Amino acid sequence: MPNIFLKDEALAKSPAIVGFEIARFIKASGKDRVSIFDVVEQFKQKPWFSPNSFVYGITFLYAVGLIEFQEPYLVASNAD
Repeated sequence: MPNIFLKDEALAKSPAIVGFEIARFIKASGKDRVSIFDVVEQFKQKPWFSPNSFVYGITFLYAVGLIEFQEPYLVASNAD
């Protein structure tokens, strides 16, 4: 099984850091629901962005209970 945390990978692409950036964007939007397409549009020009890092970032947020999925939206949990 591949490891999602690689020692040779840039820290900015780690799931926790990418998840933090996504969570900060959702909180700054002032909405509980944000379209996943809007999130991708916001970050696709960032140097850390790749499809893998993005998916691992939202998977991390889901695993720790900070977001839920309601296609095509990312829904922020009530946690601060």
